[in-house]
Amino acid sequence: MSAFLIILGSSFSYRKMVQNKVDTKEYEEGRDLLDTIDDPHGLYEEESINNTPAEELDLKQIVKEEKAKIKTLSLKNTKHGFRGSVSIVRIIPYILLILGFIALKNNEVLELAYYIPSLLIGIITGALVSKEVLA
Repeated sequence: MSAFLIILGSSFSYRKMVQNKVDTKEYEEGRDLLDTIDDPHGLYEEESINNTPAEELDLKQIVKEEKAKIKTLSLKNTKHGFRGSVSIVRIIPYILLILGFIALKNNEVLELAYYIPSLLIGIITGALVSKEVLA
């Protein structure tokens, strides 16, 4: 049951975070995932970066421009990542899972042969329900 709640809560939290980014227009257009995997640094892109001869390039200016493009760790970026990971909808099922495990262990009723498959059933059910409910 708690695994089901974890999957459902995580899906709901992720959907809410993505919806907030879309509403505030904070998302970025990115490359296709396969392109990113095949060519992580964009070496084989079709557009030319610079057609200027090497003698005329201002390398210091180019380095400064490229450093400005790199996203640094900022409070704003940390806040968005932290908000998605500590959502109350995600934390409560994990607490229930841990407390349930501790209660079973303390009462000497914990049977891993039954506990692990029941978690698997909860995970599969949670994944299927979250796809249908949050789609």
